[in-house]
Amino acid sequence: MIAFDERPTLRRGIPSDLEGVLAVKRALPMPQGDCTQSGGFLIGCDPHAYLQLLNLGRVWILERTQEVVGFSVTLSDELLRTSSMWSRRAEIKWKSNFDPAPWLNQRIGYFDQLAVLPGKSLRYWGTALALRSLLELFDEQHHALVLTTTVIEPIVNAAALSFLGRVGAQTVGTISESHVEHGNFVSAVHALEATTCHVRLAASAQRKRQAKATILELARFG
Repeated sequence: MIAFDERPTLRRGIPSDLEGVLAVKRALPMPQGDCTQSGGFLIGCDPHAYLQLLNLGRVWILERTQEVVGFSVTLSDELLRTSSMWSRRAEIKWKSNFDPAPWLNQRIGYFDQLAVLPGKSLRYWGTALALRSLLELFDEQHHALVLTTTVIEPIVNAAALSFLGRVGAQTVGTISESHVEHGNFVSAVHALEATTCHVRLAASAQRKRQAKATILELARFG
């Protein structure tokens, strides 16, 4: 467990966090327009799926004064390979400069969701939440590659794009998807190599002010 100065806490999610997770999800609906202006939105995952993920220990919780104010969801290689995303991998339109074949025999993780309630200070701590999730996939579970997706049509979900760029993620393809509530949409597929992420984080820790270096350390050693 990690305690911060402003009293948020970063911890592993448990089944009793389900209502808090769903409350955060409800607070992040898909907006109107061509691109998100502040914050992002979530698509997918019903209550039963969230409960399964909480039981499997795949959810990290950002909590403040005993309220869930953010969460992340990741899949290990073992879970990814049994997921609908993996069964639909042939539908991904890969970019010509990315060949997925060499990675298929290595451990691949999936960063499924990152959600933080609206508010500038919480977005700041959301960086620690995102980093903690990534470092677990890379350092503790030894994935060589992490994939994630962001919606780009009919609206660009831009909330995570800056973070993905900072840690060295590359857009490697697109996939068309469908949701009962939101209809048809297209997502960009991003890939992040473990070595690239570590190089970027090390450079950031040296380059940025001490406050940001502290967040990196909190995320790494929590």
